Amino acid sequence: MSIGRSNLTFIITVDGLPRWVMRRPPLGHSGGSAHNVAREGRIMAALGESTVPVPHIVDIVDDPEVLDVPFVFMDHCPGFAINEPADWARIPTGPGPDDKRACAFGMIDTLAAIHRVDVDEVGLGDLRRPGGLIERQLRRWLGQVEDIALRDIPIIREVHDALLETIPDPARSPVGIAHGDYKPNNMIFAPEGTVNAVVDWELTAIGEVLTDLGYFIAMLTVPEQYTSIWVPTPELGFPTSDELIDRYQEVSGHEVHDVGYYEAFAMWKLACIREGVYTRLLTGKMGDLDLDPETAGVGVEDLARQALTILEKA
Repeated sequence: MSIGRSNLTFIITVDGLPRWVMRRPPLGHSGGSAHNVAREGRIMAALGESTVPVPHIVDIVDDPEVLDVPFVFMDHCPGFAINEPADWARIPTGPGPDDKRACAFGMIDTLAAIHRVDVDEVGLGDLRRPGGLIERQLRRWLGQVEDIALRDIPIIREVHDALLETIPDPARSPVGIAHGDYKPNNMIFAPEGTVNAVVDWELTAIGEVLTDLGYFIAMLTVPEQYTSIWVPTPELGFPTSDELIDRYQEVSGHEVHDVGYYEAFAMWKLACIREGVYTRLLTGKMGDLDLDPETAGVGVEDLARQALTILEKA
């Protein structure tokens, strides 16, 4: 099973070798699009017809006689995710850090490819929702926290209100497929560092695509203990935030603006997600994940404060 905090991922082996992957909702899940694996599978299946690298979907099963929850069955994609320094070290450097920089810029190029997808052409146009993505997600994530939280965290509402008051004009942002959780450990890399597949599409929506860029940049600064990943730094051959933003603007053709706002929004969203993790840990609904609930709980307020700091500087 994966170290993920949401949908559960299982690798099925044949003769000791990985052959297929199964994704199912977390234990105790009672609904909502965030853990809708059938929706996630449909998105990956649709993108299989585009230039975006995704795993091959074998089947999307929603049959209680097979399993009590829907699940997605897909071919195993060879390669590795970047979860720790040892993973980053697997990418060759040659005489300098150029290959690692190429790997990082490849992540940005893949993000731009996602944002270029014509949602109607791939059959995902019905995922559009009224209003801007930020406004919808502010409402959604605050509602989810208030619905499930076992404690009161006023700063979650404080940051929500500050973000709501300063939403960038949606008309300035290009609209398309926003992955929603775009970071190095949600990609599978070939040995040379190219992106073999983008995974974990459960938070995907149609809306302002610059939310993805802000999220990716935010993941470079979020405290490591508050995420499930380790992120490489410029000292280890990773480009700076400014270089990544410049690369995105170059390959996407989109004018980049308000990155600080989108970064702050990403931090706040991470705080909301972490509160869900904390609640599921307390109620025993995170499978066999070995994580202390109180450690997870502390991160919620810290992330929300960091979001507020970023927003004040934006």
